[in-house]
Amino acid sequence: MTSPVPPLARTTILALSFAAMVLLGALLRQTGETIGGMLDLTLNGASARALLARLSPWQRDIHAHATLIYDGLYPLAYGAFFAGLAMRLGGGSARWVAWVMLAGMVSDYAENIIQLLALSGRADWLDAKSVLTPLKFALTGLAILATLVIAGRAGLRALRR
Repeated sequence: MTSPVPPLARTTILALSFAAMVLLGALLRQTGETIGGMLDLTLNGASARALLARLSPWQRDIHAHATLIYDGLYPLAYGAFFAGLAMRLGGGSARWVAWVMLAGMVSDYAENIIQLLALSGRADWLDAKSVLTPLKFALTGLAILATLVIAGRAGLRALRR
């Protein structure tokens, strides 16, 4: 008897998460271009504070809404897509990719909370970005790279048949 496909690895979930990832990524990019930058791409507190100082109250408000809505959903979309694809193509041995992606998503959400606190003027914990942002990029990058390797191997196996 074959094992059932994990929920994240189902075709419908992969298609929906891919579409959401592309759409949300485009919305985040457009928002950043419109307001003059996004805190998500700053790697430390000093550069985040410099960007924050350049933003008008209107731009801060737009940034906060984009962080809350678009970047609130974006980790779910990219996490579901890459973890699901890895499990679909790599089987049970690729579950570690999902755990690495989950850790990257948690660091992304922690970064979002810190940014929302700064954008609202409630707290300045932006120095934590020196750890959280590189950690987010490292963990999600590792999971994405692993997924691409798994996909490449699956493609080679399919070509050999």
